[in-house]
Amino acid sequence: MNQDPIRHLFLTRADHDQQARRKVRHFLDHTKLVRYAAPTIEEAGLMTASHPSFWRAMEGAIAQNRECTASLIAELEETGITLLSHLNDLPQGYPSKLLHTLAHMLDGFIGVDSAFYNLVEDSHWLSPALHEAITKNPEGYWLVPVVPGRLTSSVFHPQ
Repeated sequence: MNQDPIRHLFLTRADHDQQARRKVRHFLDHTKLVRYAAPTIEEAGLMTASHPSFWRAMEGAIAQNRECTASLIAELEETGITLLSHLNDLPQGYPSKLLHTLAHMLDGFIGVDSAFYNLVEDSHWLSPALHEAITKNPEGYWLVPVVPGRLTSSVFHPQ
């Protein structure tokens, strides 16, 4: 089991770094999907889209999300669900929880498994339209890395 600390990389639209920080903190303070004891912004990784490492950092985090979804699909297939028509007979319990977690990754609900979270589009991915907008206005988009600390509650782990 991976014992690395949870990390999230947020994409946000902001005019300056302070606004980017505020938007991420506001999101973390108000989402009911996950609650953390002491989220900390990693200042060294905060960057605008004009930073040379911006695209590499974001693409790496998106790739982690894709790896997570692929892993969930593989694990669901191990339970015998290999066709969409099999979902009609999906047993409650572990297999249905796998599907639920997969659905959250696909529909944009943040969770502890979210490596990248796009606050602009409320998504785990980046649309072609937003990619183009970032390219045209790199100073208006920020990556904000967060080490959230201890999970206090989530959709799957209510207080």
